[in-house]
Amino acid sequence: MFRIGYLFLPLVLAVGDGALAVERAPRISDREIVERLTRLEEGQRSMEYRFSAMEKRMDDRFSAMEKRMDERFSAMQEQMDQRFSALQKQMEHHMMMQWNLILALMVSILGLVGFVTWDRRTVLKPLERRFTRIADEVEMDLGMDSPEGSKLARLVKALRELAPEDRKLAEALQRFSLLEDLPRKA
Repeated sequence: MFRIGYLFLPLVLAVGDGALAVERAPRISDREIVERLTRLEEGQRSMEYRFSAMEKRMDDRFSAMEKRMDERFSAMQEQMDQRFSALQKQMEHHMMMQWNLILALMVSILGLVGFVTWDRRTVLKPLERRFTRIADEVEMDLGMDSPEGSKLARLVKALRELAPEDRKLAEALQRFSLLEDLPRKA
């Protein structure tokens, strides 16, 4: 243990000697103090001037940067507005085209319906006239106005009356189912 103490003793003396050493400052006159204070104040003023100049430059830079960013954003906003308005115009154009197509389709359908009804009337009128004419001719030919019946019915009746006397006529009328069974001659 003593050996350790012998080792630390010179170390403590060497370190402790520097801590106790105080150097005496030379005497400064009042004039030197005032000069140094003046220089210090001038240095502070120049430092304040530099700081204010640097602050002004930074403010200028920030305001310029802010101005550029505002210009960019306004340009971007203007471009987006133009794009949206162009897109809106394009969509309106497409909507108008769709409406025009729908209206054209509706007009064509109505035109087709009108044509079909007109065509049907124009086709049916000649057929109607033809059927009326045929009906009139048949009515005239058959003589439907007679109280005794039509000419055809009267003709069949007359042939039936002649059939018992003419065997060939009777057979022909029976073949076409125009003659009921004849009464046989006794």
